[in-house]
Amino acid sequence: MPPNEAPAPSVVPTPAEPLEGELARFFGYSHDLLVVMDAEGDVVVISPSVERTLGYGMEEVVGRSFLSFVHVDDVPVARSRAQKLVEGNVVPDLDLRLRRADGTWAPMRCSISAGPHGRIYGVARDRTADLRQREHRFQREMAEFRLRTALELHDGILQTLTGASFQIAAARRLVGQDPAAAEEVLAALARGVSAEQQELRLYVDEIKGQDALVDGALPDLEDRIRGMLDRVTVIWGVEAKAEVHVPEGLGVERERQLVRLVQEAVVNAARHGGAMSVEVTVEATGSDIGIRVSDDGHGFSFLGDFDHEVLKERRLGPLSLKRRVDSVGGRISILSTHQGSTLTLRVPVEGMTE
Repeated sequence: MPPNEAPAPSVVPTPAEPLEGELARFFGYSHDLLVVMDAEGDVVVISPSVERTLGYGMEEVVGRSFLSFVHVDDVPVARSRAQKLVEGNVVPDLDLRLRRADGTWAPMRCSISAGPHGRIYGVARDRTADLRQREHRFQREMAEFRLRTALELHDGILQTLTGASFQIAAARRLVGQDPAAAEEVLAALARGVSAEQQELRLYVDEIKGQDALVDGALPDLEDRIRGMLDRVTVIWGVEAKAEVHVPEGLGVERERQLVRLVQEAVVNAARHGGAMSVEVTVEATGSDIGIRVSDDGHGFSFLGDFDHEVLKERRLGPLSLKRRVDSVGGRISILSTHQGSTLTLRVPVEGMTE
């Protein structure tokens, strides 16, 4: 310090108002419910947010037992947790229903702590909005699950059962004339039903959060598509060929969706298009999986070349297949002629890059 220079005076900030006033203001601004109780659980002080949260004026609550606002079914839990309080510790995440002034119940997540002189401090947050959002999310998930299950049943077991009924009828006609041929039809049908059982088991295990293993490994996608086409051939009498070139690791759910998309397209060609021969190509195309199904049938009820937007605008094309394509965020286009049709699908796959 230079000589003859006086030291600078120390400066201590002065609060705009006493700390008690700041705390009172903070207490009043809180959106959560803040409450101070005595050793008997009677409310000594409560924050103004009680009016917004429960609809009471502060004077209606002070002096009353806090438990008198708690749902009767939640009182035993509240008592048990409060009895474990000792000074300085906290009981967090105590979920209670508190009665509102209008008689309804507010779901609250509370934490309580013990202080000096037998005081009990509580903080409670209204969970109504969170629970409502959770319910909406659950309802959306259930709607998606119902759609997935409906599509799975329609494109899988229902198609198999429909085709199986035709094959059983054929076997009945043959059983008296050519028992060996009838036995061959039934044996092929049994193989088709067994393969469909495996696909359905994959779906059930997926719902349960399990991986269905075959000989210690998940079934290969190409093998699953070829196996599906084999049983479609048996049940619907259409000759089907496939070329499959896709990367590994697409995931059980996405692979199942690809199998069902191919199956729905091929069965439609045989059942509704009168096709006797179908060629299928499944391959990676940049960030998508491309599926092309070409047949020699008589085409759709409409003729021409239509992209996804036109099909959607004019409400053309197979409804179930379009729903499944929409459910996976894919796109569909159709070329329909009297000599056959070509259906092209593009399915996005997370993690694939251009």
